[in-house]
Amino acid sequence: YSLMDKVYEILIQKVHDYEGIVNELTGDGIMALFGAPIALEDAPQRAIRSALAIHREINKFSDQLKSESKIPLIRMRIGIHTGPVVVGTLGNDLRVEFKAVGDTVNLASRMEGLADPGTTYVTEDTFKLTEGFFRFESLGEKQIKGKEEPIRVYQVIASSTRRTRFDVSAERGLTPFIGRERELELLLDGFERVKTGKGQAFSIVSEAGCGKSRLLYEFRKTVANQDITFLEGKCLSYSRGVAYHPVIDILKSNFDIHEGEGDQEIREKVKRGLKMMKVDEPSTLPYLLELLSVKDSGIDKISMSPEAKKDRIIEAIKRIVLRGSEIRSLVMAFEDLHWLDKSSEDVLRSHLESIPGARILLIFTYRPEFVHTWGAKSYHNQLTLHRLSNRESIEMATHILGTKEIEKALEELILEKTEGVPFFIEEFIKSLRGLKIIERKDNTYRLLKEVQHLTIPSTIQDVIMTRVDSLLEGAKEVLQIGSVIEREFSYPLINRVTGLPEQQLLSHLSILKDSELLYERGIYPRSNYIFKHALTREVVYDSILAKRKKKLHEEIGKAIEELYRDNLSEHYEVLAEHYFLGENYSKAAEYSRFVSRKAEKTASLDDAITYTNRRVTSLERLPRTDELGKQIIDARTALGLYMTQLDYHVEAKEAVDPIIHLAIANNYKRRLSQIYTILGTYYSFVEENYQEAFKTLEEALKISEEVKDIVSSVLASFWLGCAFGFNCEFEKSTSP
Repeated sequence: YSLMDKVYEILIQKVHDYEGIVNELTGDGIMALFGAPIALEDAPQRAIRSALAIHREINKFSDQLKSESKIPLIRMRIGIHTGPVVVGTLGNDLRVEFKAVGDTVNLASRMEGLADPGTTYVTEDTFKLTEGFFRFESLGEKQIKGKEEPIRVYQVIASSTRRTRFDVSAERGLTPFIGRERELELLLDGFERVKTGKGQAFSIVSEAGCGKSRLLYEFRKTVANQDITFLEGKCLSYSRGVAYHPVIDILKSNFDIHEGEGDQEIREKVKRGLKMMKVDEPSTLPYLLELLSVKDSGIDKISMSPEAKKDRIIEAIKRIVLRGSEIRSLVMAFEDLHWLDKSSEDVLRSHLESIPGARILLIFTYRPEFVHTWGAKSYHNQLTLHRLSNRESIEMATHILGTKEIEKALEELILEKTEGVPFFIEEFIKSLRGLKIIERKDNTYRLLKEVQHLTIPSTIQDVIMTRVDSLLEGAKEVLQIGSVIEREFSYPLINRVTGLPEQQLLSHLSILKDSELLYERGIYPRSNYIFKHALTREVVYDSILAKRKKKLHEEIGKAIEELYRDNLSEHYEVLAEHYFLGENYSKAAEYSRFVSRKAEKTASLDDAITYTNRRVTSLERLPRTDELGKQIIDARTALGLYMTQLDYHVEAKEAVDPIIHLAIANNYKRRLSQIYTILGTYYSFVEENYQEAFKTLEEALKISEEVKDIVSSVLASFWLGCAFGFNCEFEKSTSP
C-alpha cells in the first residue's frame, strides 16, 4: 500500500502541476482531464508535459527503490487523446462524483492499452495540436477496438528544443493604434473636465490582449506635454495577497524612490516631498514610511487599534493625493485590478469618494471578471474595449505588413485565427513572416502555400511558443528565467540569477528587445525589462518544466536575498512567493510570517490571513519535528486570531481544531489560552452556546493568568465580556 500511495502521489502531483484534474483513480493508475471542467487553451500540451513529468518522477522513484530493495522496475503506460467530453456529477445528496464520458475518454484509454511500459502514446488529433512542442515517432496506423477505421498513433519522445525560427528583425515598434480612437477621445474629454476641478474616474475593461495598456499608453503620450503629474501602479499576478502593492508603486513614483535606495535616503525623499507639498509631517510620515518598508517608521510608537491604524494610513495617502492635485492636475492609473489586493481596494474606494471636487483623474484597467462597487458614481465612466471589427482587423494587418492590400485567402486566414484581438493579430502576422509562408508581390501580400497543407498554430499560445522556440538557446533561457521572476525584472537580478558574463547577457537581452518580446525601461545598469504582453510572460512561464521552474524560483529567492540584504523587508512578499513555488517550505514559512506581521502592523488583516495561510501550508509540508509542531501551533493560532478579529468565527475554529490536542500534549499554555479564546468566541457568536462559551473563555483566562501572559489575558477578558453582554448579563460583562 505504501508503494502505491507514493505512485498515486506522483501521478496526482504531476497532473496538478499542469492544472489538470484527476477524474478517477483506477486499480493501478488514474484518469486525468486537462481543459475540463475548466477550459485550458493549451490543454493537449499540458497533458503531454504532465505525462513526461510522470515518467521522470516514476523512473526516479523506481531507481531509488531498486537501490534499496529487490522490487522490480516500475514503469507507467500513458495514453492521450484530444476531443470533446460530456462532464457532470453523478450521485445523490450523500455522495457526488465528478464524471467525464464519451468517445474521447474511451480512445484515450485505448491508447494507454497500446502503449509500452515507460512510454506515452497519442492520437493524431493530439499530435496535430502539439506538433512542434514535442518530438514524436509515428507508429503508423493501428486497429482500435470499437473503431471501423484504423487510428494513426504517435509515441511522445521528448520535449522539443528546436522549432521553426522567426525573423527577429521584423518590423520594430508599436503596431498602429486602430479602433480605439473614440475611447481615447473620451479619456481626453474627461481630462479636460478634471483640469476645471471636476474629478473623474475611468475603467478600461476588456479581455486579455484587447489593448487596455495600449490605450493607457496613447493617453499618456497625448497629455505628456501638459502640466500634470502622472503616477502609475501595477497589480501583479501574485499581488492579490500583498498589501497596498500598487499604492506603494504610486508612492515610489511620487517621491522618486528607486530600487536599492536605503532607508535614510527614502526617509529624506519623503520628508522633502511632504515639505514641498506643505503636508503635515507627524500625521503622514510614519504611515508612508511603513508602507515603504522603512525601518523605524515610527508607527509602533502610535497607540491605536488596528482599524484606526488602517484608517490613518488611508487618510495619509488621501492627504498627499489631494494636496498634490492642488499643485497640478493629477492622473493616477492602476493597471490589472483583477489582481488587486484588499487593502489597495480600500484605498481606491477612498480616492473615489474624494475626487469629485479635485483635479484628479483615476484610470483603472482590468479584465471583465473583476467586480467592484463604484460603477454607480456619476463621475465614473466605463470604457469596454471590444474586439476589432473585420475592417479594423484588416486595416491593422495592412499597417503591420506595410502594404495597401492583402490577398483574400490571407485576409480570411488572419480573421479566422485572430478573431479581432489586436494582440493576436500582431503576433500571428509575425509568426507567418517567421514561417516564410507569405510573400509580398507588387503591393499585395499573399500566401505562398495552400492553407490546408500548412501547420499553423491554432491558438495564440501556439504563436507565442513558436516565436520563443525560434530564439537562440541562450536568449530563450534568459526569457524563461525572466518569466519566472515576473512580468518586470531588473538587470541586476537577471544578471545574478543567470550568472552570465555581462556582454553575453546584454547580447541575449538585445535579441529579446529586437524580437519585441521585451521592452527596456531606464538606463543600464539600473534598467528594467518588461514583457511586452502579459500573455507572453504567462505562456513562457507555463512552458517551463515543473522541476526546472521549482529550481529557478529558489535560485531567484537566493539572488534577491543577496542583492537586497540591506532592505530585505521591501521584498518579503516576493521572497515568500518564490520560495513557496520553489518548494523551499522552510523559507516560505519564514517570509510568510514576516509579511503577515507587516500586514498586521498596517491593519491589513485580510492580507495577514492570506500569508498566514501560506505559512501554515508551508509548515505542514515539512518533515515533522517537535520544533515544527510548535511552529504549526503558532501559525494556526495566529491565523485563528486574525480571523476572530474579522468575525470569521467558523473559519477561526477550523484553523485551530487540528492543533488543540497538539497544544495540550506539548503543554503550550500561552497558545492554549489563545486557542480556547478562539473556541469560546465561536461558541458564543456562532452556536450561541453561552454556557460552553463561558466555560471555555474562563479556562482561557485562567491559563493566561497562570503563565502571566498579559496579551492572552486581555484577549480572553475582552471576548468573555462580549459573551456575557450577548447573553444579557451586563453586570458581569462590565465587571473587571
